[in-house]
Amino acid sequence: MKRIWIVFLAAMLLFSAAACSSDKGGAADKDAVDNGDFDEIDAAKLPSKIDLRDYDGKNYVTPVKSQQYGDCWAFAQAAAAETSYLFANEMGVPAGEINDQVDFSEKYIAWYMFHGITGDDVAVGKVRASQVGEGFDLSEAEKNMDVAAYIIGGKYIDRANLFGSGFGPVDESVSVKGETPYAYDDMSEVEWKLPLNAEYRNAPTQAVFRNSCSLPSPAGKDENGGYAFNEDGLNAIKSEISQGHTVTFGLRSMHPGFNIKNKTVYYDGDESPDHAVAVVGYDDDYAKENFARTDSGDKVIEGTTPPENGAFIIKNSWGLADNDDDGFLYLSYYDHSITTPMSYEFDKSDSAGATALNYDQYDLMMTAWYGSTDYDEETKTANVFDAEEDESLCQIEYTTGSEKTEVSYEIYKGVEADDPASGEMLEKGVSRHLYPGCHRIDLEDEYALKKGDRYAVVLTMKRVADEDGEMVYTEVFPYSAPFFNGMAVSGVINEGESYLYTDGKWVDMTNLKEDLIERAYQQGKDNFDEEEEGLYITPKGKEDYTVDNYPIKAILKTHK
Repeated sequence: MKRIWIVFLAAMLLFSAAACSSDKGGAADKDAVDNGDFDEIDAAKLPSKIDLRDYDGKNYVTPVKSQQYGDCWAFAQAAAAETSYLFANEMGVPAGEINDQVDFSEKYIAWYMFHGITGDDVAVGKVRASQVGEGFDLSEAEKNMDVAAYIIGGKYIDRANLFGSGFGPVDESVSVKGETPYAYDDMSEVEWKLPLNAEYRNAPTQAVFRNSCSLPSPAGKDENGGYAFNEDGLNAIKSEISQGHTVTFGLRSMHPGFNIKNKTVYYDGDESPDHAVAVVGYDDDYAKENFARTDSGDKVIEGTTPPENGAFIIKNSWGLADNDDDGFLYLSYYDHSITTPMSYEFDKSDSAGATALNYDQYDLMMTAWYGSTDYDEETKTANVFDAEEDESLCQIEYTTGSEKTEVSYEIYKGVEADDPASGEMLEKGVSRHLYPGCHRIDLEDEYALKKGDRYAVVLTMKRVADEDGEMVYTEVFPYSAPFFNGMAVSGVINEGESYLYTDGKWVDMTNLKEDLIERAYQQGKDNFDEEEEGLYITPKGKEDYTVDNYPIKAILKTHK
């Protein structure tokens, strides 16, 4: 039978899954694969300690910043991007020295994540006019708030898609028309707004996004929903850090489990995470006794000592650092609140215009949710594009929604109406991804396109469905709903943009919207608290949900 697998991408981009069934029958078409093909982690080969502030004598970590509002999520993302970029480009400075070679704008991230596409944003090679109106509209929410909503809520936002779409990271000091719109010193004096126009939104990108992975958390769950340590989550984070891919995650803010003297954090309660940080290292041998807190009589408080040694080195956003370690903390591997780990990888920049790439894309809603549906038989998804100018196709990018996913891609040029897999095949290939996330791959060649050429990126996606390595076809689509009072959200899907191949035929996505919204609603209503109060709200029905085009992008170089 066809099974629906909706995947929820939470505040900090962890994919968690829930299964339900549909009314279609039939036997699933499955293939078996060797799980080893997914390059699983060999924990025995991981170093016992890594500190990216002193990695082979080099410091790849920028100074700690100072957030002023609830925008920790933007600070964590900027911090992760800075270190990952510095590492990829071998831009370390001697350990102990300040590495201030990059300073990415948190304001840019916070502002443009929450403000949808306007007519003034349209720019050849980045934002198509057909996507105007897509994304979040906070104009009503901001009228009734002392602090704008976009700097409070990173709770339901897919931040990887911002960088993956070619928007940032941009330098803090970027100047447009003589202004410095992203720089700030005294937050109380700064209006946290940026112009909604193409010149600002499409400011020069300093780092080239490559990959993001949603990792399992060390804070797992037992069969009763209680805390259970997950060693796979620990090893996943350690593996990414060992490759210089900085990780962000959510946790319960420092206060409940903060040892001020030792600058350590260990929380063993069950309250929800409310803060975000970047992870810049780890130490397997960091003594568990360092986390213990004492009462007024200097007696260790019961429950404040983790069960074993080990700590993540986290970069916080609550203060400025010069030459000392102010703002860096140790977090126990066994903290109960760690959630939604997300790693970031950036390309090595070059002088060939890698930071000035063009993007053909339709998924600009910046949602936090991705639905995924399993199918009985061969299933494909595709996006069809018309080249906006003379350019060369060099990369593709897509989002996967499950662990151990195999993606077969095909590139066609000169496609016919309503048949993405027609015309001349330029290239085909296969990639495998151990973790879900946003992935960019290089094509084997660069393919010249003339302005107006119609071409397609076609994906056949399979995921490992059980321990025996059996695989099923799967489809991934973005969806969203308002989650602030006064927020509006739109996904713009036009005829001829996205297609689904199933039951032996291609179907335009515009004919699938109602079905996709129904699936989104069925899963989405389980992702919100029933009685949520304050800033966040609970969507009430299907009318609150919207879907977006398939998350498939084409990356191009312009012919000069």
